[in-house]
Amino acid sequence: MNALWDRWRKQITPPSQPARSTAGLSPYLADQVRDVLAAVARSCASISVGGAASDPTQSYLTGHPYLPQGCDWPEGEHGPQFFVGQINFAEVGVLEGFPSAGLLQWFVDTDETYGLTFDETAGAAGFSVRWYSDLSAAPAAAPDAPTPTDHVEEVPMEFVGPTRIGFGRGASIPSWDELPAEVRQDTVWERVAMAFGESRSEPAYVYDEYIRGGSSGLTEFGGGSRVGGYPSFTQEDPRGSGAYPAVGTAAATLIIELDSMDVGGWGIRASGICSETRPRSSRVTPVVSATTGTACDSCPTRASRRASG
Repeated sequence: MNALWDRWRKQITPPSQPARSTAGLSPYLADQVRDVLAAVARSCASISVGGAASDPTQSYLTGHPYLPQGCDWPEGEHGPQFFVGQINFAEVGVLEGFPSAGLLQWFVDTDETYGLTFDETAGAAGFSVRWYSDLSAAPAAAPDAPTPTDHVEEVPMEFVGPTRIGFGRGASIPSWDELPAEVRQDTVWERVAMAFGESRSEPAYVYDEYIRGGSSGLTEFGGGSRVGGYPSFTQEDPRGSGAYPAVGTAAATLIIELDSMDVGGWGIRASGICSETRPRSSRVTPVVSATTGTACDSCPTRASRRASG
């Protein structure tokens, strides 16, 4: 099973690695950048993938979720929903603002946008979220058991069976637009621009490319799949539109972001899940959020939904 997985899985990107030489960022200048960003950096848990899941209470992507006997599979507008993955927070480790135990699962519709809507229901429909604080109930099936969506041809992640995910310590920094004004106005960005031969009049580009992006030499602030931290978007930031919560509110806190090399990515914010999954030609760091999911511990119900018109 592991050999088959290694051969055929779609790669979830590891933390960003420098794409260009970072020789222009001297140790002294790098320390200055770290000092400026220290006040806004957030702890996060980096996500890596590898091998097949065998225990239904583990953290993994796709496959058959932990589902206690007697619990129904989530249903959406198009029938049974696709299981994206689950996170067992006992495996994540200590992370400020997050639980130390419990299992979070999410599912999305099987239509061509995987539940993403573009009207006033955006961020409030097309998905289900479940939370288990007690995992003592016997599971109905193993992670590699058949699922109601096995017949679906176009799926958001084409792994061969349930794929284990692991966690490591990391830090996350916000996008340029989310930085406080005093940080954006710091002269350190002019010095970074000069170090790389870039224009001092484009600090946003310099920051996104050489500090937060793929060319960053500050590996502690690497992007990639993670639990917690700041979200990243390939298109527009949807927060504050539709049913998405506004930037800076507790409900907009990122819980999970999964980055993909070829078909977008997924993420969950504090009140649920939203998705941005459009084909792309290069590495991306997109979004997926949602709205409030309601669940009971013994047999969770489907996340609250609004009709998508």
